Amino acid sequence: MESFITVSIDQLDELAAERDVRTDRGSLDELACSLITHGLITPLTVVPSDESDRYVINAGHRRRAALHRAAELLRANPDEFGYDRDSAETRAVELLGRVPCWVRPDLAGRESLTQLAENGDTRRGLSQAERYRGLQLAFSDGLDDREIAQASGMKLTQVRAARKTAGLPETAREAIAAGQLDLDTAAELQEFGDDPKAAARIVTKISQNPAQAPYVIAEEKRKRTTAAAAERLKAEAIIAGHTVRAEPKGGLHYGYHGPDELFVYLRHADGSELTPETDGKTEGHYAYVERGYSGPRLQYACATPEEHGHTRTRTTHYRSPAEVERLEAQRRAEEAQREALAAAVHVRGKFLRSLIGSQKAAAKHMDLLAAIVAQFPGTVTHYDRHRLAEELLPAPGQDWPPARLTHHAVAKALLGIDAVADGTSGWRYERPAALWWWQTLADLGYQRGDAEETHVAHLAAAAEAEAAERRAEEEIEAEEAADASDHPEPADDGDDDEHEMVCEPADDASPDTQEMNHAPAVPEAV
Repeated sequence: MESFITVSIDQLDELAAERDVRTDRGSLDELACSLITHGLITPLTVVPSDESDRYVINAGHRRRAALHRAAELLRANPDEFGYDRDSAETRAVELLGRVPCWVRPDLAGRESLTQLAENGDTRRGLSQAERYRGLQLAFSDGLDDREIAQASGMKLTQVRAARKTAGLPETAREAIAAGQLDLDTAAELQEFGDDPKAAARIVTKISQNPAQAPYVIAEEKRKRTTAAAAERLKAEAIIAGHTVRAEPKGGLHYGYHGPDELFVYLRHADGSELTPETDGKTEGHYAYVERGYSGPRLQYACATPEEHGHTRTRTTHYRSPAEVERLEAQRRAEEAQREALAAAVHVRGKFLRSLIGSQKAAAKHMDLLAAIVAQFPGTVTHYDRHRLAEELLPAPGQDWPPARLTHHAVAKALLGIDAVADGTSGWRYERPAALWWWQTLADLGYQRGDAEETHVAHLAAAAEAEAAERRAEEEIEAEEAADASDHPEPADDGDDDEHEMVCEPADDASPDTQEMNHAPAVPEAV
């Protein structure tokens, strides 16, 4: 049962530090000034203490601190508030000596829930870190998720996500408690509960740039999927009886890292090809997982082709260790960029869905269809090469009303130019289309990820290099034209020796034709 009392501030005790959700009271001056003018409008909520005639604050710790601050301000600067020194002291004693409180014995042991639910216009809201701390306290108090959600005004899904964070690596939980990771993003980290290193990488990158959170998580999910696929391939090769090794340093794609060579570039002495079925299990031959652009795949190689009587079909070009390392670093960087772009397309796909996800949405972007068809018609044919074409392209129906036609046309145009823009499809001459589309996406409100920014920068640099090359060629042509005008070729003066043309009859010419060839010339008319 609740009751109302007025007590001295000295009779009120703070919560134990480990039970207090707040770690920072924030600035108190604004609230203190309001208390001087209007007094404490919202009473504190307290529970009886074990000591007689004392109470523990359940809700209102910041207001208690503000009352102390109000007394300090009054005593230090009474004129500022329209008081003389005596009346200011009287007002301070009144504020500290008569603190209105609701006594709620039923809330004993439920401080975490009360602090989450507490709200008011003049108080400072809980920070993300404080809210998370309060939820953990509520969980430890044995409160159920629905009760916490109803009391705190939070979504039930958020409360459940916060409870599940107990299974996250310590780095992730620390990031949530520090306010560097929100609960919605933390819920997506559940997938990485068994991979502390991946979770730590995600948390580190998000703490550096929170806006990149969806891209960072998408990249790590793709890495996880790729790694799982690679392990499956290794297991299949081992079951088939093949020797599996790590990928040779630098890979065998370029064929200059050593004597090893891929089956595809080797032949038996009789000219027949090497195959995994016939040669993969023999000594000196092995399989490894190559992580290519389209995903991991098994490659088969021979460690010493000449010793096994194989003939190479391509030249081996050895490189120095330093050059190999440089090329390897370049390859890793390019592979990482491709992986990041492949992951980013799923984030960008959500934005594309807002443009073409329905007939109504597509109808609003007929201007994009017109601009693409007018300026870059060739890009439309690439729509089926988009990684998300099956997901985003509307399925054809039995009939084609105008709305369906519009939806299909806009979707094809946008997917086609988007495939060209991220390098999935298209040719170098379509680079202007790619740059135009990236700028158009930005104008529509899309925020590019780091990998996309790098890709756009490369496109712009390549376009500028081509433009500089064209300008240089035009300057050379202009100089040659100016030089030709300064030094014209001499005109024909008609004094050239006249050469008589003699027509010899062909061996197979008829007699009539021969007579025509030797007929006397007709004299010119005078």
